Formats: sequence, structure tokens, C-alpha cells
Amino acid sequence: MRKKQWKGFGKRAGKCVLRIGLPLVIFLAIIFFVGKNWNQEWHDLMTYRFQLNPWLLALAFLGFLLQELSYGLIWRGVLARLGFQLDLRPCLRIYLASEFVRYIPGNIWHVLTRILWVGKYGVTRPVAFASIMIELITKLAAGALIFAVSLLFWSNISAVSTLAQGTPLLVILGVASILALLIGLHPRVLNTLLTVALRLLKRNPVELSLRYRDILLITLAWCGSWIIAGSAFFVLLHSLWPGTPFALLPICIGIYAVAWDIGFVSFITPSGLGFREAAITAIFFLAFPLLPTGTSAIIAILSRLVSTIAELLCVSIAYVSGGRQVQVIQQEEDLALPSKAEYQAGKEENVECVSDHSV
Repeated sequence: MRKKQWKGFGKRAGKCVLRIGLPLVIFLAIIFFVGKNWNQEWHDLMTYRFQLNPWLLALAFLGFLLQELSYGLIWRGVLARLGFQLDLRPCLRIYLASEFVRYIPGNIWHVLTRILWVGKYGVTRPVAFASIMIELITKLAAGALIFAVSLLFWSNISAVSTLAQGTPLLVILGVASILALLIGLHPRVLNTLLTVALRLLKRNPVELSLRYRDILLITLAWCGSWIIAGSAFFVLLHSLWPGTPFALLPICIGIYAVAWDIGFVSFITPSGLGFREAAITAIFFLAFPLLPTGTSAIIAILSRLVSTIAELLCVSIAYVSGGRQVQVIQQEEDLALPSKAEYQAGKEENVECVSDHSV
């Protein structure tokens, strides 16, 4: 009995470490890099006068809108490779309208809503769940891949490059990360890692049946989505700081992609709120120390604001155009599930049947 209790305690402690320890380590690392001059940074930030270019701001907003629309298109491609063809319009409406409930605490309701809604178009629940898993894994991998590629452009302007002392350390790190990600995306390796992760989370194993070529194509599509968003992020920075060098474009793309990944794995705040902004500030501090004081913090907050408005606009339009169908599906699902009294009555009836049979 004590062994089971200790075993259960160990598993709960492991989950706490993953959910709290990992983002805490990331947060402490960020504080370590930027905390030394924090008082001076905060003073300079409060006294600095920023000039925002409205036309570039509108162009950045358009870029974030395009990224939001790309989500549904990529998910449609995942479903197609799993054997289900879904028309473009309902696919975008399903994806975007289901994102409306993502702001409800729990971080699971948008997944359930999408599974229920797409089921009305003939997609089974296991396939719908598998498509969401593939979408999430390839999106995270693409963000890390884009950041690994951006490391190849850090050599001349980053503060980290001085530590290499003539050795192409960042180039080696970037190439090694790219190769590691490409190997990790192979179906055999990916299924093994996914099985281990689901077992640790006490979930049923899910095997991804896609070919390696399909996984790479989906990841490549996500890379395109991150390039669009990262370019919008660069334009947003240029609207805030007119002296932005064009050499920062690939670095901005990489920073925005990996900051989203860091915010996602934080687990604590919704949509990585706070962690994504801190990551952008810290990585800018390492990648481009010549950035005007306070600009990295402002651009991190501004990018969150602009991208959230773009997301809410797309989600609101999709929900208004198809939100009633979501409510109908949820009502039908509630009616299909037995009530508590019916469940208890059925359970007692089954017990009586088993007792009669045993007699």
C-alpha cells in the first residue's frame, strides 16, 4: 500500500516539475540575462520617446491576419493526408470558431469543440484527435527549426558571437539543431517519443500513420506560416524603430517562432502570456545588443497586442458565421450522453444481471 502511495506521489511530483519547474527554469534564465541592468533599462524605457508608423503597423497587422488564416489551411492539409477531404470554407470556419473557446480556462475546450464539429463532416474522433496532435507537434517543430536556421545569421551582430572567439559556434549549433529536428520528425522516432510522453501523462497511446514525406511537408507549411508571422514581427519592429537593419529580418523570424514555443510549453499562463514576451526580450538582448533601450520590451508587448487583435477578428467573424452550429453540436452531444440517474440505474441493472448469471 505504501509503495503505491509513494508511486502516486512520485508521479504527481513529476507532473509538478514538468508544469512548474520547466517554465520556472526558463523564467530564471531570462532574469539572469536581463536582470543585471534592469533598473537602468526600466528608467530608460519610461523616458524613451517612441514614434509608431501607422502604415507599417497596418502592414504588420495584415501579416498576423494571414498567419491566423494559415492555421486552418495547414490543418486541412493534415486531414487530407489522413484520408479526409474538407472544403476550404467549412474548414476555416471550424478551426477559427473553435478557437473562440480557447480563452476559457482549461486549454482543452477548443480541441473538443473542433473534434465535435468536424465529426458532422464525417471525420471520426480518433482521426480528428490525431490531426490535432500532428498539427501541434509539427507546429512546435517548425518553430524550433526556424529558430535553428536563424542562428546561422547571428554570427556578425549578436553578443553571443564574441564567446566563440573566431569559431563558428552558432553555425555548428544551428546545423546540429536542424539535423536533430529532422531526425526527430521521422515517424519511428516521433511515435516512440509520443508514446513515452502519453504514458507519462496517463493517456492512451496514439500512433501517427503519416509517412515521413507527409510530416516534412506539413512542417514545411508551418515554416511558411512562421516566416509570414516573423516578417510581420520585423515590420512591427521597423514601425517602432525606423533604424531597423534588414539583417534583423531572419533573426526576428526565428525569435518570434521560438518565443511562441517557449510560451506554449510554459503550461502556467494562457497562451504563454508573459513567458513569450520575456523570451522575446531576452533573446533580443543576446541576438542584437545594439537595439535601443526598452525597444525589445515594447515590441514584445506590442506584438502580443496586434496578433491578439488579429486573432480575435478572425475568430469573431468565424464564430458569428458558424457559431450556432457549434452550439447545436454541443447540445446534441449533451443529449446523447446519459444523465446521472440513467447511468446509475443502468449500472444497478448490470449488477443484477451479473448476479443472476453467477447464480
